[in-house]
Amino acid sequence: LYFAGEILDLDGPSGGYNLQECWSTGYLAGESAAK
Repeated sequence: LYFAGEILDLDGPSGGYNLQECWSTGYLAGESAAK
């Protein structure tokens, strides 16, 4: 999960959008891994 997050890490401040992106990609990666 962390690896996927690092790969898709966006350049920008740790603001609302970046935080949401982090949660979203983490969730999707978790769902994919569970299947």
